[in-house]
Amino acid sequence: MREPPKTLREKGADSFHAALAAVLAAGLEDALAAGDHQRAITFINRGFAEGTPQMGCDLLCRAIAVVGAARTWTVQLAPQTHVPHRSAVPGNQATPLD
Repeated sequence: MREPPKTLREKGADSFHAALAAVLAAGLEDALAAGDHQRAITFINRGFAEGTPQMGCDLLCRAIAVVGAARTWTVQLAPQTHVPHRSAVPGNQATPLD
């Protein structure tokens, strides 16, 4: 059974997350290579906050694999974002992308 094709918005989100993951992973690798754990934590936090929970977990797992589980990692989970939907005001032409 085939899944329905992705919408333009879904494709854009996938593309954004792929690019973000590549940038954060490269930054994390540089921080870990330099031994800058505070900067590494910043990249991990950004993965959770601006990416996806899976992205943050992947970055955290990479850091643990490099540094070891004995290091205490304090990461900050961002609250779930809630984007309110605007209702159409009479006379206002709202589009699905609003």
